[in-house]
Amino acid sequence: LQKARTIVDGQVICNDLQNKIRLDGLEPGKTYYYRVCSQEIMLYHAYKKVFGETAVSDFHTFTLPTTTDTDFTAIIFNDLHKHSETLQALYKQVKDLKYDFVVFNGDCIDDPANHDEATCFLSELNETVGADRVPVFYIRGNHEIRNAYSIGLRSLFDYVGDKTYGAFNWGDTRIVMLDCGEDKPDTHWVYYGLNDFSDLRKAQVGFLKEELASRAFKKASKRVLIHHVPIFGKGEDYDSYNPCRDEWGAILEKAPFAVSINAHTHRFAYIPEGSDGNNYPVVVGGGYRMDGATVMILQKKGKEMTLRVLNAKGETLKELNL
Repeated sequence: LQKARTIVDGQVICNDLQNKIRLDGLEPGKTYYYRVCSQEIMLYHAYKKVFGETAVSDFHTFTLPTTTDTDFTAIIFNDLHKHSETLQALYKQVKDLKYDFVVFNGDCIDDPANHDEATCFLSELNETVGADRVPVFYIRGNHEIRNAYSIGLRSLFDYVGDKTYGAFNWGDTRIVMLDCGEDKPDTHWVYYGLNDFSDLRKAQVGFLKEELASRAFKKASKRVLIHHVPIFGKGEDYDSYNPCRDEWGAILEKAPFAVSINAHTHRFAYIPEGSDGNNYPVVVGGGYRMDGATVMILQKKGKEMTLRVLNAKGETLKELNL
């Protein structure tokens, strides 16, 4: 029953709506138990503090993978656009799986107007998939960038290295996540001069070069690329503007990924390896409408990796051996 809290510049973070606490020194392969305690502050003056009751959650548990683990199951959602009915219908198809982590690949908490609206659906997402026991990764889509609380939305997540992109290992598999930014030029009138994603994409060029040259990437038995907007095989409606391909295409065309998992177009698509300059298969998830929504199951057992795409009825649209 060790206590963990967040201290910034010598002060404990408190007396606010939200808090995030990072746990350091965790060991691979170990199971941890935790509970959340929230103590009310009745008065916060310069020389006097008055505390109220403390709310204490149930105990929860999570287990970290070891560096040599070969097996895992992940479920991947995209483009839910705050549609609870779609989320619940898709989750019904995967809820009986014993999954290790979850990815929301953009445009799930779309166009957040304020804190309450954003946290309402974020809470539903977390509670639905059991974020108290499995890690959940949120990749930003273009709709998370829009509306009055889009900047505030960032404070609800914990970005490693303070970047909205990055990479991590799950056992011996390497997962690389990119941030594509908006789907229109920065000069488009709808942004009112408040966007500049060109530099963000350029920064990820350096990140990709370092990542692909890293020991962790080279040693991985499988490598998975995940980002919201497709770079390869976007379709006729989207090909006219593809800044990510302009910046990253030369690097990604030769990268040894097993698969790229994308979203954004609201149409399920499978782009076979080599059909659009891609060195690996590309799978694009569907949209928020019930007749086109999808959920993906990424699974690795030993040396074998599979990706299965299901619709809201539980029917398999595609199954790949990667």
